[in-house]
This record gives sequence, C-alpha cells and structure tokens, in this order.
Amino acid sequence: MKTIKLFAATVITASALGLAACSSTSDKPADLEVVNASQAAGGSNVQTAGLGADGQFNSNDPMAAKLGLSRNTIYFGFDSSNVANEYRDVVQANAQYLRAHPNARVRLEGNTDPRGSREYNVGLGNRRSQQVADSLLALGIPAEQLVTVSYGQERPALLGNTEEAYRADRRVDIVYEVS
Repeated sequence: MKTIKLFAATVITASALGLAACSSTSDKPADLEVVNASQAAGGSNVQTAGLGADGQFNSNDPMAAKLGLSRNTIYFGFDSSNVANEYRDVVQANAQYLRAHPNARVRLEGNTDPRGSREYNVGLGNRRSQQVADSLLALGIPAEQLVTVSYGQERPALLGNTEEAYRADRRVDIVYEVS
C-alpha cells in the first residue's frame, strides 16, 4: 500500500513539474521591434512601401507616390479575410494605378499574426491575399498583373506578443515589382 501511495505521489509531482515547465509565461521582453521592409522583401528587384517610424508613408516607387498611393497595406480583423470598408479606397487607388500602368505587376502578400498553426496561418494569409486580388479583379484589373502569396506568420511587421503587434501582422502588403 505504501508503494502505491509513494508511486502516486511521484506521478503527481512529476506531472505538476512537467506542466509548470510548459507554462506560457516568457522571460522575453515585450519590446516591439520594427522589421526592415527591404530585408523582409527578400530581394532588390522589389519595390517596398509602408509607414516609417514617424508614421509617414515611405515609398521606393515615385510613380505610385505621384498617383496618391499613400497606403499599400490592408489590415484585417482577427481570423478574418474580409476587406473592411475602410480599405476600399486603398484597393481603388491601387486599381487606378494598375489600370494606368498595364505593364505593372503587383504581388499581394498575405500575412497573419503568430496565433494558430503554421498550416492554418498560411491558409488564412492566402485567403486574405486572394480577397484583395478578387477586389482588384472586380475593378477590372487583369489577372496577369496580380500574383498572390501567403507568408502566414513568417514575416511579422512588429515583433512581440502584444495586441498591437498582432494587429500590425494581420495584413496584405501590396508590393509593386520592378519590370
């Protein structure tokens, strides 16, 4: 009987220690780090654009800036692939640019926050980029000008496990490729 009690106490103690080791608390600092957009693009043949540290739009594409493409990112709600009404003007401005420049090619990069499995996030990023592509197609942009890709959680806009970082990561970046 003593052996059974000792064995049960050992199992309970080992289980408690094992669960404590799996705790979700982290000693990592909660500071956010901005990822360099040109490094995230992964190549020098890509135009990158976005908000700088001062909150102002920065673009390598002077033609896009001339046409008023002040925003090339569309943000999404948690677990959503629907383009919110507040981003319809972003889609329309990019459609206007693509119509005026039929040789321009755009890559729609779907991204997610890190919550969820890798497979799920790649699928969600794909649905997001496809939603933006469908919106552009509905505005008369030929499919040949569009490429969709999903990076899932692999290219965060902000590093950190905060709601602010998660909101910044749930996005589609509209990236113009240099011909």
